Amino acid sequence: MKRNFPFSVKINKFIKALLFYTISTLICFKSFSQEKIKNYIQTNFTVISKDSNEYSSFRSIGDAVKDYNVVMLGEQDHGDAATFNVKTKLIQYLHEYKGFNILAFESDFFGINFGLHNITGKKASLDSFIKANIYPLWTYCDACQELFYNYIPNTYTTSTPHILAGFDNQMGSKYLFLQLDSVIKLSKIPITKLPDYSTTIFPLIKNWISNINDTSQIAKINFYLYQIKKELSEKNNVDKFWLLVIDNLVSQNLEFMNYKNNNTLAQNIRDSQMAINLLWLVKTKYQNQKIIVWAHNYHISKYGGHFEENFLNNVKTMGTVFTSKIDSAIKPYIIGFTSYQGTTARIGGKKYTLEKPQKNSFENWVASDADFGFIDFLKYNSLKNSDEPFYLSGAIKGNQYHKSHSALWNKIFDGVFFIRNMYPCVQVK
Repeated sequence: MKRNFPFSVKINKFIKALLFYTISTLICFKSFSQEKIKNYIQTNFTVISKDSNEYSSFRSIGDAVKDYNVVMLGEQDHGDAATFNVKTKLIQYLHEYKGFNILAFESDFFGINFGLHNITGKKASLDSFIKANIYPLWTYCDACQELFYNYIPNTYTTSTPHILAGFDNQMGSKYLFLQLDSVIKLSKIPITKLPDYSTTIFPLIKNWISNINDTSQIAKINFYLYQIKKELSEKNNVDKFWLLVIDNLVSQNLEFMNYKNNNTLAQNIRDSQMAINLLWLVKTKYQNQKIIVWAHNYHISKYGGHFEENFLNNVKTMGTVFTSKIDSAIKPYIIGFTSYQGTTARIGGKKYTLEKPQKNSFENWVASDADFGFIDFLKYNSLKNSDEPFYLSGAIKGNQYHKSHSALWNKIFDGVFFIRNMYPCVQVK
């Protein structure tokens, strides 16, 4: 018997069919439009031998960065030992063959840049300096021992030492407030003549962390810091480095105060200050020298509207801010790192397994027999192809360090280094 469906049922079926057709069409269109970037990656991806200790294996990277004076090297998480091993070899290659003499770390801006003056050149002195000022995430990881305690110290016996620098506003050096107080008092600025400078004002500044949840106290601390900066800036003989140290203290206070309730704002404050610090290193302290930057993928990336997730387009990473403030004399090349499988763990952290990459992703476009390799996106971008997001485990924020996300990764990174098998740091004694 023939059944007559109500009109509304027929409409609902039509809408469902239309939606299914539309979604299917969009998926097919997206897959088709990704063919250009997929084909480019598969055609131009350079396989790097995992067994080779010869620097010639990095020639494709050397060719890509030959006209650049700042090379940024990322990592998906701060426990990626496989990445650290690769970066160590790449840093040696860039130092010895491409003239990069400065290695700037995502570590204490004051501690490294000020403390370096006290290095005697002896290995023991340099070893203790590194452990005191570069974060234990790296200095106590087995994969970084060759870089920190063998290669870098050995360069100090040559005419081209590999000089360390720091750009993180999170400053923990035990000498920071002692030295800052000394500079302020020697300058004899007006605030030092206040009767409560030594008993109340500077002790409050020094003990900022105990007031981090008190908005009014943080505001008072930053008021004093701004006043000190203003008065110091009026002195002709004060090193501008100390003005920047004060800016870092202000940003550190605001960053930690906002972490709990507004993590994005806190990250933006930190990354913006790191960009300013890096600009100072490039334009002032190490002007006309070539610099390698060691940091997280998130910090070096150029996010600026390149993500499909809307909330990520509001973040201000160091790479985004830095590249927006440079002139033609500064030419950065940003290399993100990604991996296919394995495990990772930070020093003192819990080991976890990497999330499996999306089926139609960068990691799955790489040939299955490639353990390591590199792709230069700038050549692809120069062809003025239409932009199309694709999946890559580039590491974004929070606990999503080894997870696939869809984005214009060819605009976020200038190049990407691929590692098939990730493994974690092992803590050294």
